[in-house]
Amino acid sequence: DGGMTVFRNPALLQELEWAEATLGYAFNRSAFPAPPPLHWDTNRDGVLSDDDAPLRLNAESPRADGSMIGMARNVGSRVGVAMNAFMPSDRFLRLRTTEPALPAWVMHGNRTQRLEMSLGFGAELYKGLSVGAATELVGKARYRINGTIDIAAGPAADSEESVEDLIEYVRVDIHEMTLDLVPRFVPMVGVHWDIGEAFPALDGGHLGATWRGSSGIPVEADIDLQVNGRLEGVGQLEPINLALVMPVELSIFDHFVPERFSLGAAYQYRKWPRIYADLHSTRWSDMKVNVAHLTEAAIRSQVFQVDEDLLDDANDYSVQFEDTVSVHTGIEVELPTWQTGRNMGGIDMTIRGGFAYLPSPLVSQGPQSAFLDADRLLISAGVGVAHKDAFQLVPGPVKWDAFHSRQRLAEGELSPEGGLRAGAPIEGRPIPVGGQLWSTGVQCSVSF
Repeated sequence: DGGMTVFRNPALLQELEWAEATLGYAFNRSAFPAPPPLHWDTNRDGVLSDDDAPLRLNAESPRADGSMIGMARNVGSRVGVAMNAFMPSDRFLRLRTTEPALPAWVMHGNRTQRLEMSLGFGAELYKGLSVGAATELVGKARYRINGTIDIAAGPAADSEESVEDLIEYVRVDIHEMTLDLVPRFVPMVGVHWDIGEAFPALDGGHLGATWRGSSGIPVEADIDLQVNGRLEGVGQLEPINLALVMPVELSIFDHFVPERFSLGAAYQYRKWPRIYADLHSTRWSDMKVNVAHLTEAAIRSQVFQVDEDLLDDANDYSVQFEDTVSVHTGIEVELPTWQTGRNMGGIDMTIRGGFAYLPSPLVSQGPQSAFLDADRLLISAGVGVAHKDAFQLVPGPVKWDAFHSRQRLAEGELSPEGGLRAGAPIEGRPIPVGGQLWSTGVQCSVSF
C-alpha cells in the first residue's frame, strides 16, 4: 500500500492520490541454536590434534535494525513514481565469507546487512490495467592489495639459539590497496488488474504479477604478494637473496537474492474483510554461496616454481539447491470509522494478518561442508491507523502502521562425518537445526 509497494509490485504506484513521505524503523533479529564444540586447529601450530582446544562458534547473526525512508507522488491521475530505501543502523554493507567445513546458516547471514534502495514507477494503461517497473541498486566490489614482506636472517652465535633468534628483521610494506564499489541495477516489472473496472460484477477483485531478476554482490579480490628473503654471514657462502612472488585471485559472491516470479490475487466483497493469496516461484537452483573461491594463483621464485595445476582450492565443496514454490496468504479487516469530533476528524483502523510456508531449497551436500537450513513457517500481524492532520500542516491523511512477523524454522539435526578432521563435531555430536527470525517496526506516512 502506498509508495512502499515499489519493493513488491510497482504497477500499484499509479493508485497514489497524493504525494507521500514515509519514515519508519524496524528491528530485525535472529536466534539459531549453537552448534556443538568442533575440532579445529585453535592453537595454530599447523597440526590438528587432541591438544587443540574445542572451537565454539556463535550462531547468532548481528542485528539488522534500520530505518525505512520513502518518497512517492502521483504524476497526473494515471502515473505514480516512488523511491524507497532501507538504511541499516549499524552498517551500510557487510561482506563475510563462510568456511564450508564449519556450520553456517547458508540462507541467513549477510542478506539483511546492507543498504536497500529501489526506484520505480507505475502507469494505468486502460480501465484498471496498470504496469510498472523498478530498479534496485546493488553493488559490485573490486579489491586489490599489493605488498612486499622482507625477511633478513643472520648466522647463529651459539648452538643453543632458537630459530627466531636468527631473524634480524621482518619488514612489511603494503604498496597499494584499492577497493572499488561499482553500482549494479536489478530490474523488476509488474502488472496489476482491477477486475471490477472491466467487469462490474467482480468488483473488489484484483490480480497481480511481478518478476524480479537475481541480484548479489560479486567481489573480485586480486592479491599480489612478494616475500623477499636475505641470508648472510653463513660460513664461506655469499649472501643469498631469494624472492617469492605469489599472485592470488579470489572470487566471492555475497548477498545473493534469486530470480523470482510471483502471482497474486485479492478480493473484497463490499465492506467485508479483504483476503489475499500469493504464489512465489523462486529460482534457488542458481544459488551462489558466500564462500571465497581460488580462481587463479601461482608461486614463482629464482630456484623453483609451483605449477598452477598443483594449487588446489581448500574451500571446494559440493551442494545442491532446487527451485521452490511458496504460498503466502493474508487478510485485512477495516473497522468502522471512529468519529472524534476534533481536528483529527474520523479515525480509520485496519487490522492485518498473514501466513506463509517457505520450503528450504537445500537438497543435499557433500562431506566437505556443513551448510544449515530448514523449512520455515511465517506468521505476521499488523495494524494501521489513518486520520487527518490535527495541526493542518498537510491536506492529506496521516497514516501510522505497526507490524510484526516471525519465522520459525523446522527443527532437525545434521550429522556430518566425524573423526579427527577440521570442522567435525567433537564426539560425533549432531549439529542442531532450528531457530527463528523476527521483524517488528512502525512507520508513519504523510500525504501532501
